[in-house]
Amino acid sequence: MKVSFALMSIAAVLLAGCSKPVVKETVVERPVVVERPAAAAAGSTIGTCTYASQAYSHGSIACQDRVQYRCDNGVWNRTLNAC
Repeated sequence: MKVSFALMSIAAVLLAGCSKPVVKETVVERPVVVERPAAAAAGSTIGTCTYASQAYSHGSIACQDRVQYRCDNGVWNRTLNAC
């Protein structure tokens, strides 16, 4: 009886030593901030859009695939008009 109790105790200690603590992993996402230059030099292409190897300034309108787009600080934004 003492031998079986001793063997069960040793087995319990060995099994307890093999287990790993449960660790919950967490992921923290941070937003990516892209800063624009404070000032643009004269003749710079900052704020211009390009379509078909042609440069367009801020506020320009161009037809692309029968849809009208407006240049807004270097980004083409679709308007509601067709052309």
